[in-house]
Amino acid sequence: MVKIEIDKEACVGCASCVEDCPNDVYEMDDDWKTKVVKEEDCMACLSCHEICPAQAMEHKDIHVAKRLYIDRDVNDVISKIV
Repeated sequence: MVKIEIDKEACVGCASCVEDCPNDVYEMDDDWKTKVVKEEDCMACLSCHEICPAQAMEHKDIHVAKRLYIDRDVNDVISKIV
């Protein structure tokens, strides 16, 4: 299982990871910092890691052969074009 650590001091509270995660692994806490709520649902796509402007998260116990970054806005644009 993937182990996710959030650096609360580095987190800027933008909620990009919350919005971008396809499995809803994250929520914002009362201090408007990211918290992991469903770590077991993480599929290690690293979308959150790629989109985090502060690079405030670390994923452990994964072996990534290919980054599977998901940009929902780009996917929406592509689907309209095709």
